[in-house]
Amino acid sequence: MESESLVDAGTLARKLGQATSSIYRLAKSGAIPSFKAGPRGRGVRFDLNEVRQALRRTPGEEVSK
Repeated sequence: MESESLVDAGTLARKLGQATSSIYRLAKSGAIPSFKAGPRGRGVRFDLNEVRQALRRTPGEEVSK
């Protein structure tokens, strides 16, 4: 499976049918993987394939970092 480029929270939200605020909340809680971006690390980017894999895990599974 070819990795897609990193996407922002708005794009990820549209692709998953979720609110952007939900995406940020999931990232902050560690439920989905995210990457800091930008000159001061304030931006957040997501790898769509990694997020989909994380969302398929059962609730008790650990997220590898």
